[in-house]
Formats: sequence, structure tokens, C-alpha cells
Amino acid sequence: MPSYLALAEAIRGVLLRGAEAPRRQVLPIPGGQFLVMPAADPEVALCKLVTVEAHRRPSVQAEVWAKRLDTGEAFRLPGEELTKRRTAALSLLAARLLAPRREGALLLVGPGAQGEAHLEAFAEAFPLTRVLVRGRGRERVLALLQKARGMGLRAEEWMGAEVPGDVAFIVTATPSPTPVLPEGVPGGAFIAAVGSFRPEMREVPEGLVARAAVYCDTEDALLEAGELQGLAKPVVTLREALLGRRAKGDPVLFKSVGHALFDLAAARAYLGLG
Repeated sequence: MPSYLALAEAIRGVLLRGAEAPRRQVLPIPGGQFLVMPAADPEVALCKLVTVEAHRRPSVQAEVWAKRLDTGEAFRLPGEELTKRRTAALSLLAARLLAPRREGALLLVGPGAQGEAHLEAFAEAFPLTRVLVRGRGRERVLALLQKARGMGLRAEEWMGAEVPGDVAFIVTATPSPTPVLPEGVPGGAFIAAVGSFRPEMREVPEGLVARAAVYCDTEDALLEAGELQGLAKPVVTLREALLGRRAKGDPVLFKSVGHALFDLAAARAYLGLG
């Protein structure tokens, strides 16, 4: 599979070259939702199909179909794995571009699949001094700590009320409707908030958002992310940031809700198209 750095570069390429990707369609189904997310560029056409059903485990299941337009070949790609890795690669791209501090501790709030993927991604690109983990599922917390230690990193559970001063990178990956971070975080911290994806969900407290330099993955996040609702200051998209635009504030907050463009980029990388 492509490395996280390779996926990050594929995302950079798609954002800068451009592609067609309408807003995702969300249809009600018994006990949940069905999401349809198409995207295409001159070389690849893709459609991602997702079911969100609270009574199933895992509750979110996805598959991706991609077609090479030059050969006509169609591929069924591993949806959950692609989504997990491209989301972490997206955060990594934003961090490499925007993080004020280039090394330090990584704080992971949410020890699930996204917490694991972000651990792998950030360890691939940054010198991490230690890893802190917080989450509701005790077994998952312990498993993620063990994984970090197996990667040669110091790791411990975050039990305090305040974020330690050595934390340079923060990832929130929970479906929480209420903030999972305190108002105060260390100066120069980079926050990737990837868990909340509906207007009523908010992982990052309002006061922290108000003073942060705020970025988002695409303009769709302005409609979908709870943290960005009613925000009275400009939010810079990742594409604008790649082109040189910067937001003002401290810390740096990167809010992502996901988009078919990133699935397209990941599919291109999986197919060896870069």
C-alpha cells in the first residue's frame, strides 16, 4: 500500500490540479444513512458508497469503485482501509504545511481506527518525543499505547485536565457532540479535528476555535462541521493554503469532514498514478 507521505502528495496533486466532485448525497435507509460520493479527473472516475448504521459493527462500512479511463479497467478498492489512510494522510499534509512546531509529543483523543492511522502517519513524517492517548474504550486505549510502544515510542495515557506543554500535534477522532479538548492548549500546537462531521457535533471548544488559525479540507466543511458554524472570521481551505494563503491565530486548527476528492487521490495512489 502507498505510504502516508505518498498519499499526502497524491492529495496535494489532486487539490492543485483540480477534479470534479459534487457534494455527497445522503439518503435515509432503515436505521441509518446511505452516502454516495463520486469524483473524477481526466484519468480516473470513482464512486464511494458508504452505509452508516448504528446497530452494525463497524457502524460505518464503505466500498470504493474506481475506473481507469484510459484502459476502461474497473477496480473495487478496500473502502475502510482507503478511508482510514487517506484521512490520516490529509491531516499529515496539513500538518507538514501548517504546523508551527516540527517535533514534539502527539496527543490522540480517540483510540479507534483513525487514532491508529494518525499515529502511523505522524510517526512517518515527524520526530515524535512521546505519544499521549485518551479515549472511552479502555481496551482500545491500551491497544493503541501498545502499538505506539511497539513502534519504539514512549506512550502513556493522558489523564490530566490540561494539555501538556510538550504537545506539538493533537488529533481528535471521536464522534463526540461536545468538546473533548480543554480551552487551553500549548502555543504553536497543530490540531487535526477529524471526528465530528455534522453541524451538531463539536470536538473543539468554541473559545479555542475563536482564537485559532482555522483551516478546513474543502468548503463543504463550512456547512457540515459543528466547529465552523457561525464562525465570525475567515476559514482557509487546504487548497488555498497550498497556494500560499494563511489564516491568523494560535494554535492552528485543521478541520476535516472528508470529501470524494481525497478518495480520488487515494485511488490514484493505489493504482500507481500518483
